Amino acid sequence: MTTVASSSVELRDHSRSGQRVSWLRLLRVALIQHRAALISTFVAFVTLVIAIVAGRDAVSASYASYLAAGCTLAHPTDLSVCANTANQYADIPSFTPLVTALRLFPLAIGAFVGAPLVAREMESGTYRFAWTQGVGRTRLVLVTLAMLTLFVTPVAVVLGFLLGGWYIHPYAVINIAVGSHWRSELFTTTWWMMPVWTLFALAVGTLIGVVVKRTVAAIAATMVIVGGVLLAVGVYLTRIFDFGAVASSRIFLNGMNSGPLGVVASHGQGPAGSWLSRAWYTGRGGHLLGIKAAKRVGLHVDSLLESTGGSSDLNVAKRWMALHHYTYWVSYQPADHFWILQAMVGLVLLAIASLCVFGTVRIIQHNRS
Repeated sequence: MTTVASSSVELRDHSRSGQRVSWLRLLRVALIQHRAALISTFVAFVTLVIAIVAGRDAVSASYASYLAAGCTLAHPTDLSVCANTANQYADIPSFTPLVTALRLFPLAIGAFVGAPLVAREMESGTYRFAWTQGVGRTRLVLVTLAMLTLFVTPVAVVLGFLLGGWYIHPYAVINIAVGSHWRSELFTTTWWMMPVWTLFALAVGTLIGVVVKRTVAAIAATMVIVGGVLLAVGVYLTRIFDFGAVASSRIFLNGMNSGPLGVVASHGQGPAGSWLSRAWYTGRGGHLLGIKAAKRVGLHVDSLLESTGGSSDLNVAKRWMALHHYTYWVSYQPADHFWILQAMVGLVLLAIASLCVFGTVRIIQHNRS
């Protein structure tokens, strides 16, 4: 009888729901129903904003002194201020806790907003009432997800702007290796990636909640799965940077190391604003040198470069390499590839989020319990 009643209600909903209840009324109901989650999200947002503003204020004085001393010029007027401030910004960044908190924000949304969204209804059994009110179960869930999306997206965008576009600026000026947007923790917290990760976590959490049907278990599973994805992207992001990298034989790095580099180009070390991916040596005929052979060549080149430390030694090293038919190659991501790579990662995450929403809808439609 439950199955027959559910089927008849669903058919009636499909035929009449668009006439009986408007989207705006459903949106208002969703706002009331999930006001606790919205208030909690807003409180977390305000807390993070206060932390970002307070953290930026703490470094403003030293940054102002750095600029006043002309440290960004070729000949700074106060070497002591420049050195002290540069050393301060070269230590463990004070924004690390903030970046960690922002990276956990999508995880919190997925676990504590997305996972209980349907799981709580299914666990308590109230979905039997909620899904038989003449609005259609699919329509109700989609409106709720749309309402949450409209709320969390601008919140995430603002957080990304405050951190990546405002707070990190002094670090990017004083120490590009610390404040570069190529760093994995900053790559995933820009104004564009923050909402993408948040929507991804929300969609994944909702799907897990529909599958698990238990609130606590859904929250735990979401934290494990979404947290694992966040951790994996942070660890393997440098491999993503290898896609579309440009190779050049005109870049000579300090140490002339070969193998994976995974560093931000600093002053005099590659194109400004680029990411250095890999380096290798080739021999006669352009064949790739093995690890041992490349190490021997690198050590000899280093000895030539360290003889006097002048620019002439670089020419000596170049002549020696040309005489022995060695070429030093560096692959790097130009600065203008940054947004392309972010778009690639973001589109993949949005595609997965869309599949999760589709899966959620299909499971709900076929639920006959």
